[in-house]
Amino acid sequence: MADLVVKRIEALEEEQLIQVQVIYEDAFSPGLRVPFSELTRPGEADQTFVAMDGRAPAGVAALRLLCSVEWSFLRYFAITGKRQSQGLGRQFWQFLHQSLRKEAWPACIIFEVEDPSETNGDKAERVIRQRRINFWTACGAHQLPVSGYVLPDYTASGTTEAMLLMAAAPAAVPAVQGDQLRTLVRAIYTDRYGLLPNDPLVSRALASIAT
Repeated sequence: MADLVVKRIEALEEEQLIQVQVIYEDAFSPGLRVPFSELTRPGEADQTFVAMDGRAPAGVAALRLLCSVEWSFLRYFAITGKRQSQGLGRQFWQFLHQSLRKEAWPACIIFEVEDPSETNGDKAERVIRQRRINFWTACGAHQLPVSGYVLPDYTASGTTEAMLLMAAAPAAVPAVQGDQLRTLVRAIYTDRYGLLPNDPLVSRALASIAT
């Protein structure tokens, strides 16, 4: 891992992009994926970074800028299966923060994780989801108190899914709560997913946040 560097996805060669696509599609089910081509067209509000171990892609992270609140929303984060449980994920996470600073993007990051309690009795899946939460906790993230958050059907798969929200912010930033948390959650739905502020999913999530 001494050669690990982080590059913007548009700097990669075609063969390397194919490897990144494999990492992405192996990590996320079709119902959670947007077309890979969307991740290769970064703009002012979107960035995709790739962890490079030498010349080989080892991880991918796609983010969207929540312009109205100046937070970064982590859309996808994945490490190649053959390099998991080797510390590379945490190293990539640290390097990703450095890349965001270079790009003058917000240091506060929010993201969704699958709820271990929403597995319909599938014990193996519950363990996998809990391990992901444990990973993010070890990276310094914490769960946000938004019990009514539901993922919109943004991939047109025909389903919505209850999710947990987690956030990671510099130590000097106070914990987000109350009205500030409502504003942040509303921004995810409007800036990230394009929903209207009065959409039922938005109302449900906001109502679940304690005063």
